[in-house]
Amino acid sequence: MALKQIGFLFFSLICCCSFAQQKTIKIATLEYPPFIYSEGNKAKGPIVDKVVHVFSKLNINVDIQILPITRGLLMVKNGDVDAFFSLKKTPERENDLLFTKVPLIQQQFVFFSNKNSHINWNGNLDDLKDYKIGIVSMTSYGKIFDNGVKNGLFTNLDETQSFELNIKKLIAGRIDLVINSYDVGKYLIKKLNADDQLVALEPSIETINSYLAFTKTRDYASLAEQFDRILEKEEK
Repeated sequence: MALKQIGFLFFSLICCCSFAQQKTIKIATLEYPPFIYSEGNKAKGPIVDKVVHVFSKLNINVDIQILPITRGLLMVKNGDVDAFFSLKKTPERENDLLFTKVPLIQQQFVFFSNKNSHINWNGNLDDLKDYKIGIVSMTSYGKIFDNGVKNGLFTNLDETQSFELNIKKLIAGRIDLVINSYDVGKYLIKKLNADDQLVALEPSIETINSYLAFTKTRDYASLAEQFDRILEKEEK
């Protein structure tokens, strides 16, 4: 009887210690349907599920908040939150943030236009330099398009704070093109009942990986390595 009691107490002590060691980290993300979206004031979607699952394997709770990307990036840079997802790597972002190495998602990025615009796109960005292109502030669209912006190729960019607003502007004819993930763009077009009006241009611009990134205001090097190790194992 005494041995059973000792065993029970030992088991209880292990459980208590594990619970005591459990942490909660704050993570910012963006509205990015169908991969990330808000439902009942909670972040939902397959990428959210993936992040929550990996951290649960590390005995870490996550508090995920959907924010405008400009605000979310500022918060993770300043250390007001511990991490942000999902982000494309750029030299500027890698200076400010600690990126994981295993991507959360890989996406094709394309231009969307009105079907009756007859815009000619064969993969050469020079052909689109005179068009008004809708983008989201503080968003990277991959090296190819980002370099075109940096090099001054595109001088008629129209910035908004959301991907959905860009699509609405395209429907209204206020802009000529929108650059976006193919999946996100198609989701929003269907949501706005614009399947008969808008089209994704071929070929795609680039296939791009997006990641979880930690703030550099605290040392998360070990946690980033653990996150990568589990995510890589789960993705196999």
